[in-house]
Amino acid sequence: MSSTDLELSIFTRLSEAQADWQQLKDVLHSNPYQSPGWLCSWFETVGQSLNCTPVIVVGRCRGQAVFLLPLQLERSAGISALTFLGHQNGNQNTGLWHADFYQGATADEMKSHLSAVCKQVGADLLKLENVPETWLGRDHPLVFKGATSSPSPVFARALPSDFGQLFNDTHSKSSRKNLLRKERHLQAAGNYTIAKATSPVDRQRGFDAFLEQRSVRAREAGIPNVFSAPPAKTFLSSVIGLDATGSAQDHGARPLDLWYLEAGDRIRATYLCAQHGKTLYAYSNSVAHDDMLPNSPGLVLIKEIIERACGDPTIDTLDLGLGEERYKTTWAEPVPLKDSLLAMTWKGALRMRLEAARLKAKSCIRNSSILWPLIRRLRKMKAGFSGNS
Repeated sequence: MSSTDLELSIFTRLSEAQADWQQLKDVLHSNPYQSPGWLCSWFETVGQSLNCTPVIVVGRCRGQAVFLLPLQLERSAGISALTFLGHQNGNQNTGLWHADFYQGATADEMKSHLSAVCKQVGADLLKLENVPETWLGRDHPLVFKGATSSPSPVFARALPSDFGQLFNDTHSKSSRKNLLRKERHLQAAGNYTIAKATSPVDRQRGFDAFLEQRSVRAREAGIPNVFSAPPAKTFLSSVIGLDATGSAQDHGARPLDLWYLEAGDRIRATYLCAQHGKTLYAYSNSVAHDDMLPNSPGLVLIKEIIERACGDPTIDTLDLGLGEERYKTTWAEPVPLKDSLLAMTWKGALRMRLEAARLKAKSCIRNSSILWPLIRRLRKMKAGFSGNS
């Protein structure tokens, strides 16, 4: 497939691109955060509270869809930026591709195509954030020359079928012994269960626990809770199969599964995960701040999820998502993400300089062994003062 035969279509309604979207989603050169079920749910909830317009770009060769980029036009302070649809609540952005076209696509060609899209929709700036530097065995064609590192990587690894060997390779003898001891303590509390919620009742129980545990963590640690606003709660409820929006119902299968660990008749930890193709994506988790917290139910839960994934022949890769946490660096390796900015107008050039400075500062802070731990301590102290006032 040659890009010389490429024709571009631009849609501002998600429904207009559904046939192409579904076709490319099934090819599996994609990710769950840009699937039609995920983004339709997002746009009908979180998206409605934002000043953005969908811009779905479909590339076709000889009538066949070869890529789809779900984008949105954001307007702020008189400047329009074209960026990924739903980027506020996703972990990484890859686009959806036909395998043959993806192998031959170049960054220069995609830059030219997207420049034309920007001119057509009136964007001052093209902003492609959190794109994997390498993906599916090659440099990603949406990483342009001069792209900068995203503030945080994702953490991923290939999964062997032998979990015991993986556990030995990633954890020291003392770490393994300590984690298994904590697991036994949780089991001793009675009614111990680790499961993927299958019934609406279990999904609702798990979801209620997730929201409550995230809220408590935000208060105690001073960490912003991205799921505190009603639109975000409705979005999550939809993608785990509860209170599905109209478009989400049309897509059938829910994008996210909810795993939970229960001990002593209470849900002590949850993890929202998505299996997409042969990859298990871990999206977001929660842990109860109660008497069982010293037994690390969150770590026990992710260990069990990984162990079951190793035994599942339909899964060969683990993706633990954005953000550097100790358990992620233990189980997986960092995969660099890149941000590409392209100014189309003088206003876009001004915004690009500001965005580049912001991203550089954020990246420096996140990757500093002094500044980032200091900020986390200050957030915790602030939360403590607020709680005592």
